[in-house]
Amino acid sequence: MKLSIFTDEISPDPARAITLAAEWQVPYVELRGLAGGRFPRVSDDELHTFHQMVIDAGLQVSGVSPGLCKCPVDDPSVEADLAELLPRACDWALRLGTDQVSAFAFRRNDDESEPPAAVADHLGEMAEKTAQHGCRLILENEAVCWGATGAEAAALIRRVASPHLSLLWDPGNSAMAGAPCPYPDEYADLKDLVTHVHLKNCKDRQWALIDDGPIDWSGQLSALKADGYNGYIVIETHLKQRPKGLPTIAGLSEQEANSRHNLDYIRTLLY
Repeated sequence: MKLSIFTDEISPDPARAITLAAEWQVPYVELRGLAGGRFPRVSDDELHTFHQMVIDAGLQVSGVSPGLCKCPVDDPSVEADLAELLPRACDWALRLGTDQVSAFAFRRNDDESEPPAAVADHLGEMAEKTAQHGCRLILENEAVCWGATGAEAAALIRRVASPHLSLLWDPGNSAMAGAPCPYPDEYADLKDLVTHVHLKNCKDRQWALIDDGPIDWSGQLSALKADGYNGYIVIETHLKQRPKGLPTIAGLSEQEANSRHNLDYIRTLLY
């Protein structure tokens, strides 16, 4: 397994985040937020600068998160996103050295119990277009979207039945969506679809440090290893304020300290 971390989960300043990732000896970083906005909705110059900083630090990019399809499936922006934003995301993903492009399954409509047919149709179209541009589409389970839990996202992927669509497994998001046991229960039924993993935890419907919540990360990482998973595992802290009672870390902001805490904990499980 290859360890990565979101730059904007270390610091909103990409230069600072990349510097710390290199100091912490994390070999890969995941790209989502930049100073000018979310990838790839920034200038080419900003993306070139980010890429050069990654190269200069001796790091590589594990994946990109353009935030596609976090809107309702009938939102007017969907057509433009598929026609313009997705190709740009793929183009820049390849320039950055990765083929992993994540997406969501559209914002859930509380009036419907099942995702409308258009959700699967659009995901299938996106998967094919992503493949045409030399990348892979990875569907992230997300609490506010269709495919909120791992089980729901897996059902959507199997419904689309495209060889170019796989699962970005996020047990923390699944727990936030109300799944009682993301690991081992959900994982047992979706492990064949997993090609990317995000690492975080929650407690009482709030984001928490990775070792303080319902996700059994020791068991989950052991299972991934036993199942032959050799993809990325990406720290996504989602916690900007230091939990009460925990000391600060000299030279680090609260968010940076939380990400360092999560990194250190995951390393105890891996090595």
